[in-house]
Amino acid sequence: MNRMHQLSLDEIQSRELSMMKMFVDLCERHGLTYWLGGGTLLGAVRHKGFIPWDDDIDLMMPRYDYDRLMKYADEIDSTGQYKLASYELGNLNYPFAKVYDTQTTIQKLYDEDETEKNLWIDIFPLDGMPDDEKEVEKIYFRTMLARRVLRLKQARSGEGKTKLKKALKPAAKLLLRPIPDAYLLKYIDENCRMYSIQESNYMGGIANGYGPWERMPKKPFLKPCTLEFEGMEVSAPGCWDYYLKRLFGDYMQLPPEDQRQTHNMIVWAPSEEADEVLHQGNME
Repeated sequence: MNRMHQLSLDEIQSRELSMMKMFVDLCERHGLTYWLGGGTLLGAVRHKGFIPWDDDIDLMMPRYDYDRLMKYADEIDSTGQYKLASYELGNLNYPFAKVYDTQTTIQKLYDEDETEKNLWIDIFPLDGMPDDEKEVEKIYFRTMLARRVLRLKQARSGEGKTKLKKALKPAAKLLLRPIPDAYLLKYIDENCRMYSIQESNYMGGIANGYGPWERMPKKPFLKPCTLEFEGMEVSAPGCWDYYLKRLFGDYMQLPPEDQRQTHNMIVWAPSEEADEVLHQGNME
């Protein structure tokens, strides 16, 4: 049996980059549209790669191609190293998708969920949004409330960023236990799918979006654009500057060190494989 090696941040990023390369290749072969999103898009613009302290990759897909992606789960799984998981496939307790590196094992400090045991990259669906901004706010209010309940149900008891959160978690989890995860996920998914991109003037992430300010005008968003990320040429929203300003404000300014967020996790991989993957990632 291989000894397990705790991965450094560089090794985590190298493995995530390998997952991203596999995913981008699959999208290009099958004509699936994807874009960099969130902190990964910010990293591409500001650093031409990972934000130095970032430990994940965020990708986005229009809902119509996100649904098509589910048909290629077996192709991803057949690699023997990667696995596609999603609410739609019934193997993920989140309202979006993840690609897992099954050769790794993780432990999050503040969260625990039986469907999240490996290092991942996130795949977020984008949906249409109404013209009425008040209706947009209502959709986000409903989905973000359900997401908070779901996240609290997944929280690790006995841990918390403050003493108050640490003390209240057990009681809150007990109170919320009767609400099935499946009900919350279905509720979020139904709200996300209320408007199609094809019939809307606006689009954005709802399933795990930042909030109403993530609503983007569809036409400039869909305009073809590529950016560099760790030596790769990858797809980005045509209105990436507008997107980043809406989400992060003056995004070229580095945040204070105490606001540089990570997922507070430990990642392990078999020792002999960890060094090989890191070497390959640096050579590519």
